[in-house]
Amino acid sequence: MLKQTLLTILTGCITTMVTVAQNAPVTTAPVKTACPGTQVTIPITVTGFNSIGSVSLTLKFNAAVLTWASATNNSGFPGLAFGHNIPGKIVISGYAGSGITYPDNAILCTLTLNYLGGTTALSWYDVGSTCEYTGYPGYYTLNDLPASSYYINGQVAPHLEVAFAAGNVMPLVNDAVAFTDLTTGGATAWTWSVTPAGSQFTNGTTANSQHPQVQFTQNGPYTVALTATKDGCSFTKSMTDYIHCGTDGLWTGITSPEWNVPSNWHNYLVPGASTGVVIPEGVANWPVFDGDLTLGTTIGSLTLQGVGSVMTITGTLTLSQQQK
Repeated sequence: MLKQTLLTILTGCITTMVTVAQNAPVTTAPVKTACPGTQVTIPITVTGFNSIGSVSLTLKFNAAVLTWASATNNSGFPGLAFGHNIPGKIVISGYAGSGITYPDNAILCTLTLNYLGGTTALSWYDVGSTCEYTGYPGYYTLNDLPASSYYINGQVAPHLEVAFAAGNVMPLVNDAVAFTDLTTGGATAWTWSVTPAGSQFTNGTTANSQHPQVQFTQNGPYTVALTATKDGCSFTKSMTDYIHCGTDGLWTGITSPEWNVPSNWHNYLVPGASTGVVIPEGVANWPVFDGDLTLGTTIGSLTLQGVGSVMTITGTLTLSQQQK
Protein backbone atom coordinates (compact mmCIF):
# COMPACT_ATOMS: atom_id res chain seq x y z
CA MET A 1 0.00 0.00 0.00
CA LEU A 2 2.87 2.34 0.88
CA LYS A 3 4.68 1.48 -2.37
CA GLN A 4 1.51 2.17 -4.38
CA THR A 5 1.09 5.58 -2.66
CA LEU A 6 4.71 6.55 -3.36
CA LEU A 7 4.35 5.45 -6.97
CA THR A 8 1.23 7.58 -7.35
CA ILE A 9 2.99 10.63 -5.88
CA LEU A 10 6.07 10.07 -8.06
CA THR A 11 3.93 9.69 -11.18
CA GLY A 12 2.13 12.96 -10.38
CA CYS A 13 5.46 14.77 -9.95
CA ILE A 14 6.77 13.50 -13.28
CA THR A 15 3.56 14.53 -15.04
CA THR A 16 3.73 18.02 -13.51
CA MET A 17 7.35 18.48 -14.55
CA VAL A 18 6.59 17.55 -18.16
CA THR A 19 3.56 19.84 -18.52
CA VAL A 20 5.15 22.86 -16.82
CA ALA A 21 8.12 22.49 -19.19
CA GLN A 22 5.86 23.34 -22.16
CA ASN A 23 6.91 26.65 -23.68
CA ALA A 24 4.60 29.58 -24.19
CA PRO A 25 4.04 30.90 -27.71
CA VAL A 26 6.43 33.53 -29.04
CA THR A 27 4.39 36.73 -29.27
CA THR A 28 5.62 39.50 -31.57
CA ALA A 29 4.71 43.16 -31.92
CA PRO A 30 5.74 44.62 -35.31
CA VAL A 31 7.98 47.51 -36.34
CA LYS A 32 5.80 49.97 -38.25
CA THR A 33 6.06 53.42 -39.79
CA ALA A 34 3.15 55.83 -40.08
CA CYS A 35 2.03 59.31 -41.04
CA PRO A 36 0.90 61.67 -38.24
CA GLY A 37 -2.83 62.16 -38.18
CA THR A 38 -3.55 58.67 -39.55
CA GLN A 39 -4.23 55.28 -38.01
CA VAL A 40 -1.65 52.51 -37.81
CA THR A 41 -2.50 48.79 -37.65
CA ILE A 42 -0.51 46.64 -35.24
CA PRO A 43 -0.82 42.89 -35.98
CA ILE A 44 0.14 40.72 -33.00
CA THR A 45 1.57 37.45 -34.30
CA VAL A 46 2.17 34.17 -32.46
CA THR A 47 4.40 31.15 -33.09
CA GLY A 48 4.25 27.87 -31.18
CA PHE A 49 0.61 28.45 -30.22
CA ASN A 50 -0.22 24.87 -29.22
CA SER A 51 -3.09 23.75 -26.96
CA ILE A 52 -3.49 27.15 -25.35
CA GLY A 53 -6.20 27.53 -22.72
CA SER A 54 -5.93 31.23 -21.88
CA VAL A 55 -4.19 34.41 -23.03
CA SER A 56 -3.04 37.32 -20.87
CA LEU A 57 -0.92 40.05 -22.54
CA THR A 58 -0.13 43.68 -21.71
CA LEU A 59 1.32 46.00 -24.34
CA LYS A 60 2.65 49.44 -23.39
CA PHE A 61 3.54 52.48 -25.53
CA ASN A 62 3.90 56.25 -25.33
CA ALA A 63 0.42 57.77 -24.99
CA ALA A 64 1.70 61.01 -26.55
CA VAL A 65 2.46 59.07 -29.75
CA LEU A 66 -0.39 56.52 -29.94
CA THR A 67 -3.98 56.42 -28.71
CA TRP A 68 -6.60 53.69 -28.79
CA ALA A 69 -8.91 53.32 -31.81
CA SER A 70 -10.12 49.70 -32.11
CA ALA A 71 -9.10 46.03 -32.21
CA THR A 72 -9.92 42.92 -34.23
CA ASN A 73 -9.86 39.32 -33.03
CA ASN A 74 -8.32 37.84 -36.20
CA SER A 75 -7.74 34.39 -34.74
CA GLY A 76 -11.16 33.99 -33.19
CA PHE A 77 -9.67 32.98 -29.85
CA PRO A 78 -12.65 32.57 -27.49
CA GLY A 79 -13.58 35.59 -25.41
CA LEU A 80 -10.62 37.70 -26.54
CA ALA A 81 -11.09 41.16 -25.00
CA PHE A 82 -9.11 44.40 -25.13
CA GLY A 83 -8.76 46.63 -22.07
CA HIS A 84 -7.75 50.16 -23.01
CA ASN A 85 -8.93 52.42 -20.18
CA ILE A 86 -5.39 53.42 -19.20
CA PRO A 87 -3.63 55.61 -21.82
CA GLY A 88 -0.52 53.95 -23.17
CA LYS A 89 -1.55 50.42 -22.18
CA ILE A 90 -3.65 47.67 -23.77
CA VAL A 91 -4.55 44.44 -21.98
CA ILE A 92 -5.36 41.50 -24.26
CA SER A 93 -7.06 38.56 -22.54
CA GLY A 94 -9.12 35.51 -23.41
CA TYR A 95 -10.23 32.19 -21.89
CA ALA A 96 -11.01 29.07 -23.89
CA GLY A 97 -12.87 25.96 -22.81
CA SER A 98 -10.52 23.79 -24.86
CA GLY A 99 -6.95 23.74 -26.15
CA ILE A 100 -6.52 26.14 -29.09
CA THR A 101 -3.79 25.65 -31.70
CA TYR A 102 -2.77 28.02 -34.53
CA PRO A 103 -0.12 27.73 -37.22
CA ASP A 104 3.15 29.59 -36.78
CA ASN A 105 3.09 33.32 -37.53
CA ALA A 106 -0.68 33.44 -37.15
CA ILE A 107 -2.19 36.83 -36.34
CA LEU A 108 -3.76 36.56 -32.90
CA CYS A 109 -5.31 40.04 -33.14
CA THR A 110 -4.82 43.43 -34.77
CA LEU A 111 -4.75 46.68 -32.83
CA THR A 112 -5.67 49.90 -34.61
CA LEU A 113 -4.17 53.00 -33.02
CA ASN A 114 -4.23 56.71 -33.77
CA TYR A 115 -0.75 57.96 -34.64
CA LEU A 116 -0.04 61.46 -33.36
CA GLY A 117 3.60 61.64 -34.47
CA GLY A 118 6.99 60.75 -33.01
CA THR A 119 8.51 57.39 -32.12
CA THR A 120 7.48 54.89 -29.47
CA ALA A 121 8.40 51.37 -28.51
CA LEU A 122 5.69 48.71 -28.39
CA SER A 123 6.79 46.97 -25.19
CA TRP A 124 5.39 43.84 -23.62
CA TYR A 125 4.89 44.49 -19.91
CA ASP A 126 5.78 41.19 -18.22
CA VAL A 127 5.32 41.45 -14.45
CA GLY A 128 3.66 38.52 -12.70
CA SER A 129 0.62 37.50 -14.74
CA THR A 130 0.54 40.58 -17.02
CA CYS A 131 2.04 38.47 -19.81
CA GLU A 132 1.44 34.73 -19.64
CA TYR A 133 -0.28 31.82 -21.35
CA THR A 134 -1.80 28.68 -19.87
CA GLY A 135 -1.98 25.25 -21.47
CA TYR A 136 -5.03 23.03 -21.72
CA PRO A 137 -6.20 20.87 -20.02
CA GLY A 138 -5.39 22.06 -16.52
CA TYR A 139 -4.75 25.72 -17.31
CA TYR A 140 -1.15 25.42 -16.11
CA THR A 141 1.18 28.38 -16.67
CA LEU A 142 3.57 27.89 -19.58
CA ASN A 143 7.28 28.59 -19.48
CA ASP A 144 8.10 32.09 -20.82
CA LEU A 145 11.59 32.76 -19.48
CA PRO A 146 13.65 34.58 -20.43
CA ALA A 147 10.85 36.98 -21.32
CA SER A 148 12.83 38.58 -24.15
CA SER A 149 12.76 35.25 -26.00
CA TYR A 150 8.97 34.95 -25.79
CA TYR A 151 7.70 38.53 -25.97
CA ILE A 152 9.26 40.41 -28.88
CA ASN A 153 8.90 44.19 -28.68
CA GLY A 154 8.10 46.41 -31.66
CA GLN A 155 8.07 50.07 -32.57
CA VAL A 156 6.06 52.75 -34.33
CA ALA A 157 8.01 55.57 -35.98
CA PRO A 158 7.39 58.20 -38.65
CA HIS A 159 7.69 57.30 -42.34
CA LEU A 160 10.61 59.71 -42.59
CA GLU A 161 13.30 60.96 -40.22
CA VAL A 162 14.15 64.38 -41.58
CA ALA A 163 17.72 65.59 -41.20
CA PHE A 164 20.09 67.89 -43.05
CA ALA A 165 23.46 69.57 -42.73
CA ALA A 166 25.11 72.73 -44.05
CA GLY A 167 28.60 72.79 -45.49
CA ASN A 168 29.33 76.03 -43.62
CA VAL A 169 27.25 77.40 -40.74
CA MET A 170 29.27 80.62 -40.45
CA PRO A 171 29.52 82.00 -44.00
CA LEU A 172 30.62 85.50 -44.90
CA VAL A 173 28.14 87.86 -46.55
CA ASN A 174 27.47 86.76 -50.18
CA ASP A 175 28.94 83.29 -49.61
CA ALA A 176 27.00 80.32 -51.01
CA VAL A 177 26.36 77.42 -48.65
CA ALA A 178 25.68 73.85 -49.82
CA PHE A 179 22.96 71.98 -47.91
CA THR A 180 22.81 68.19 -47.85
CA ASP A 181 19.57 66.28 -47.28
CA LEU A 182 20.20 63.46 -44.79
CA THR A 183 16.59 62.28 -44.49
CA THR A 184 16.07 58.55 -44.06
CA GLY A 185 13.04 56.57 -45.20
CA GLY A 186 13.04 57.34 -48.93
CA ALA A 187 11.64 60.85 -49.34
CA THR A 188 10.36 61.73 -52.82
CA ALA A 189 9.95 65.51 -52.49
CA TRP A 190 11.66 68.32 -50.59
CA THR A 191 10.78 71.90 -49.65
CA TRP A 192 13.38 74.17 -48.05
CA SER A 193 12.70 77.36 -46.15
CA VAL A 194 15.27 79.95 -45.04
CA THR A 195 14.17 82.85 -42.81
CA PRO A 196 14.32 85.79 -42.45
CA ALA A 197 14.76 87.41 -45.88
CA GLY A 198 18.33 87.96 -46.98
CA SER A 199 19.17 84.80 -48.88
CA GLN A 200 18.52 83.24 -52.28
CA PHE A 201 18.86 79.82 -53.87
CA THR A 202 21.72 79.77 -56.35
CA ASN A 203 23.76 77.71 -58.82
CA GLY A 204 20.65 76.31 -60.50
CA THR A 205 19.04 74.99 -57.31
CA THR A 206 15.62 75.88 -55.91
CA ALA A 207 13.62 75.48 -52.72
CA ASN A 208 12.55 72.07 -54.04
CA SER A 209 16.03 70.70 -54.74
CA GLN A 210 17.14 67.79 -52.61
CA HIS A 211 20.57 69.34 -52.08
CA PRO A 212 20.26 73.09 -52.66
CA GLN A 213 22.81 75.89 -52.48
CA VAL A 214 21.88 79.13 -50.73
CA GLN A 215 23.63 82.48 -50.99
CA PHE A 216 23.37 84.68 -47.89
CA THR A 217 23.36 88.36 -48.84
CA GLN A 218 22.83 89.90 -45.40
CA ASN A 219 24.53 89.29 -42.10
CA GLY A 220 22.62 87.78 -39.21
CA PRO A 221 21.15 84.50 -37.94
CA TYR A 222 19.01 82.34 -40.23
CA THR A 223 16.57 79.56 -39.43
CA VAL A 224 16.53 76.69 -41.92
CA ALA A 225 13.67 74.19 -42.28
CA LEU A 226 13.27 71.17 -44.53
CA THR A 227 9.94 69.49 -45.25
CA ALA A 228 10.35 66.02 -46.78
CA THR A 229 7.44 64.11 -48.31
CA LYS A 230 6.70 60.48 -49.06
CA ASP A 231 3.38 58.93 -50.13
CA GLY A 232 1.58 62.19 -49.43
CA CYS A 233 2.93 62.32 -45.87
CA SER A 234 5.13 65.27 -44.90
CA PHE A 235 7.59 65.74 -42.05
CA THR A 236 9.48 68.91 -41.15
CA LYS A 237 12.81 69.50 -39.42
CA SER A 238 13.57 73.10 -38.38
CA MET A 239 16.87 74.39 -36.98
CA THR A 240 16.59 77.81 -35.36
CA ASP A 241 19.49 80.25 -35.93
CA TYR A 242 21.36 77.46 -37.71
CA ILE A 243 23.30 79.77 -40.01
CA HIS A 244 25.21 82.77 -38.66
CA CYS A 245 26.21 84.89 -41.62
CA GLY A 246 28.77 87.63 -41.20
CA THR A 247 32.30 88.36 -40.02
CA ASP A 248 33.17 86.44 -36.90
CA GLY A 249 34.34 88.67 -34.05
CA LEU A 250 33.37 91.98 -35.69
CA TRP A 251 31.66 94.34 -33.21
CA THR A 252 28.68 96.36 -34.48
CA GLY A 253 27.07 97.50 -31.25
CA ILE A 254 23.71 97.93 -32.97
CA THR A 255 21.75 96.90 -29.88
CA SER A 256 23.68 98.05 -26.79
CA PRO A 257 27.19 98.30 -25.28
CA GLU A 258 26.82 94.83 -23.70
CA TRP A 259 29.50 92.40 -24.83
CA ASN A 260 27.42 89.21 -24.36
CA VAL A 261 24.42 90.31 -26.47
CA PRO A 262 24.65 88.31 -29.75
CA SER A 263 23.00 91.02 -31.88
CA ASN A 264 25.94 93.36 -31.11
CA TRP A 265 28.18 91.15 -33.26
CA HIS A 266 28.19 91.06 -37.06
CA ASN A 267 27.38 87.34 -37.29
CA TYR A 268 25.25 87.36 -34.12
CA LEU A 269 27.69 85.15 -32.22
CA VAL A 270 29.47 86.26 -29.05
CA PRO A 271 33.19 85.59 -29.64
CA GLY A 272 34.96 82.75 -27.91
CA ALA A 273 38.49 81.77 -26.98
CA SER A 274 39.75 81.36 -30.55
CA THR A 275 38.01 84.40 -32.05
CA GLY A 276 39.90 87.47 -33.13
CA VAL A 277 37.83 90.51 -32.08
CA VAL A 278 37.81 93.73 -34.11
CA ILE A 279 36.32 97.00 -32.79
CA PRO A 280 35.90 99.36 -35.77
CA GLU A 281 35.40 103.12 -35.77
CA GLY A 282 31.97 104.73 -35.91
CA VAL A 283 29.82 102.04 -34.24
CA ALA A 284 26.53 102.86 -32.54
CA ASN A 285 27.71 101.70 -29.09
CA TRP A 286 31.20 101.04 -27.80
CA PRO A 287 31.62 97.61 -26.16
CA VAL A 288 31.79 97.13 -22.40
CA PHE A 289 33.30 93.86 -21.16
CA ASP A 290 32.20 93.16 -17.59
CA GLY A 291 34.98 91.43 -15.66
CA ASP A 292 38.53 90.30 -16.40
CA LEU A 293 39.51 89.62 -20.03
CA THR A 294 42.47 87.45 -20.99
CA LEU A 295 43.68 87.53 -24.58
CA GLY A 296 44.29 84.02 -25.83
CA THR A 297 41.83 82.60 -23.30
CA THR A 298 38.66 84.69 -23.19
CA ILE A 299 39.10 85.72 -26.83
CA GLY A 300 41.82 85.01 -29.35
CA SER A 301 42.98 88.59 -30.02
CA LEU A 302 41.77 92.19 -29.86
CA THR A 303 42.12 94.91 -32.51
CA LEU A 304 40.88 98.48 -32.11
CA GLN A 305 40.75 99.95 -35.62
CA GLY A 306 41.58 103.65 -35.91
CA VAL A 307 42.31 106.22 -33.24
CA GLY A 308 38.63 106.67 -32.45
CA SER A 309 37.88 103.11 -31.38
CA VAL A 310 37.00 102.63 -27.70
CA MET A 311 36.49 99.56 -25.49
CA THR A 312 35.84 99.40 -21.75
CA ILE A 313 36.95 96.48 -19.56
CA THR A 314 35.64 96.71 -15.99
CA GLY A 315 38.25 94.25 -14.71
CA THR A 316 41.81 93.44 -15.70
CA LEU A 317 43.13 92.97 -19.25
CA THR A 318 45.70 90.16 -19.28
CA LEU A 319 47.85 88.83 -22.09
CA SER A 320 48.26 85.06 -22.14
CA GLN A 321 51.76 83.60 -22.47
CA GLN A 322 51.55 83.37 -26.26
CA GLN A 323 50.37 86.98 -26.49
CA LYS A 324 53.34 88.41 -24.49
